[in-house]
Amino acid sequence: MIGLGKKDEDGKQVRIEHRGKYTRASRTGGVAVRAEEKVGPVNLTANSSKGLRASTRVANGTRMALQNGRFQLIGRWRAGPHGFNLSKTGVSASVKNKAGTLNFLKPQYSSFKFAGVQLRGKKAAQLQVIYMLITAAVVLLAFMARAAIYLLWLLALPILFVWDLLVGFVEGMRDA
Repeated sequence: MIGLGKKDEDGKQVRIEHRGKYTRASRTGGVAVRAEEKVGPVNLTANSSKGLRASTRVANGTRMALQNGRFQLIGRWRAGPHGFNLSKTGVSASVKNKAGTLNFLKPQYSSFKFAGVQLRGKKAAQLQVIYMLITAAVVLLAFMARAAIYLLWLLALPILFVWDLLVGFVEGMRDA
């Protein structure tokens, strides 16, 4: 009913709110009532807190709207952990990981969660950069270890081949 126990695709708690068919109540947004109607390709929405909006889908992830007389072009695109958003305040690009989200263009919208404590803003962006550097260092060390083992195996194979050939030749000479 209010989102307690409801998880997103990453298994994290979603915001606590009530979402009904025509109503929504949240801690920060208050209570709102809405009515929606689709007229051809245009969606008409009347919302008690946002006003009137007419919107249509331009392309996958892209929406064009007229809300209270103001034009809006909104785009939200995701490809795996990477996200790109277009809104009235500009564009933003972000990457999501287990510790939260790092927003490259607007660091004040970054988040970082560790041991149940969530931080937002520029401090979270700094911690995200540190987390990503540590993760990159671990991945680089693992890659270097695998590459070293592979190179040693490539160097050992010709030596072992020649050794096996010589041992076989000597054993064959002893038998003859």
